[in-house]
Amino acid sequence: MDYELYHDESMEGGYWHGMVLVPVSGKKEFSALLGMARNNTHYSDKIGIKNVVRKGPIYNCASAWTQIGVAGLRSSAKGKLEPAFLGKQEKGRLLYEKIGLYGMKFILFRERDSHKQLTGFSDHASKIETTFRFGIKGGLHFLGSDENPIHITRIHFDGHQHHQRHIDQDRIIARLGSLRKYCTISKRQNLIDDRQSDHKKPKSQDYEDCQFLQLTDILIGCFRTSLGYKTRAIHTELARPIKNLVDKYHEDYPRMKKSRWANSFVISQCYLENGRWVFEGIQRNQNEAKQPKML
Repeated sequence: MDYELYHDESMEGGYWHGMVLVPVSGKKEFSALLGMARNNTHYSDKIGIKNVVRKGPIYNCASAWTQIGVAGLRSSAKGKLEPAFLGKQEKGRLLYEKIGLYGMKFILFRERDSHKQLTGFSDHASKIETTFRFGIKGGLHFLGSDENPIHITRIHFDGHQHHQRHIDQDRIIARLGSLRKYCTISKRQNLIDDRQSDHKKPKSQDYEDCQFLQLTDILIGCFRTSLGYKTRAIHTELARPIKNLVDKYHEDYPRMKKSRWANSFVISQCYLENGRWVFEGIQRNQNEAKQPKML
């Protein structure tokens, strides 16, 4: 199946790469759901988890997007529609609608030490490109299969300005090495779009692509929060649908493999130890109780 990949980052408790894979065949339908949530919540500005600080339109929109994301991450519907809040309320009561779309995937990959141990790189952006390469390769190998191949047609990064240069496609793709036969990436020249994700600013990416980049921001924050790396108390409530998935992922993985969310997301990290890369899963943060509760 053809996918477009959307990448964003978070720097709370490590450097987190978040990648949403959107099926090209369902892109417009998924985009329509995000737009419906915007209309229902009357929120039209750029959305990101850092902006969710209290209840109100942005929280309602972020909550709807999170639930759309959870429904969309199903690897199969198994004949069932997934209820989700799309921003509609009636006399203070949340109204849920059934979502039939599925097939999105999500890769969460953390460099545990925020790239501080990496030396010999020309700039910080090259460190990010290197660990992104680790994340995308491992993620595609885990999520794809001979029966469900993954072909990446386009990669979107959330702006190049904070990297102080454009993303180096060569550093990522040319150095990726061999992928398993069920994972392929387009060889097009303009594979990577790294314009900004704020649809209200000039020189941004196309509107639909801005929405998926903003969705990626929300999902990274919710997955990070579910793993015990929260930045605000309200994010715990926002992330509750994601936490249910993460808990099942950790507590009963064999059962998870048989669920409607089988092979729909992967959580892993890397770090340098004695000059060698170590790759492993991410467990829940044991120091969560010591984190400041930011209101």
